[in-house]
Amino acid sequence: MSKKKNTLKDLDEFLKQQAATLVAPTPLSNSIQEIPTRTEEASVEISEAKILNDLKSLADKEGPSFRKKFYDLIIQSLEAQPDSLAEDKMLINTALYLQSGDKWKEVIKQYWKNRSY
Repeated sequence: MSKKKNTLKDLDEFLKQQAATLVAPTPLSNSIQEIPTRTEEASVEISEAKILNDLKSLADKEGPSFRKKFYDLIIQSLEAQPDSLAEDKMLINTALYLQSGDKWKEVIKQYWKNRSY
């Protein structure tokens, strides 16, 4: 009975042999460089408490114009979500309503007309 050949294994060995004759491989230990564990940006802690404190600081800094920026943040953060829920749309409508005053119907209608949800 003949032994079954493994052509993929033979091909792999042949390619390794050919590659070794073309270029001598360098040991991985020579090519590994020290990778920093964290960048300065990545080490910034993100938490609900931090976000709330940042929003409070922004409110103090911006004064009366904070609310408009806060509503924009709400809308932008919901737009960035991969899945759009009915609750998200309701919150966007509420933020647009609060931003727009008397012309809220037109603003909401225009917003959704321009969006591709």
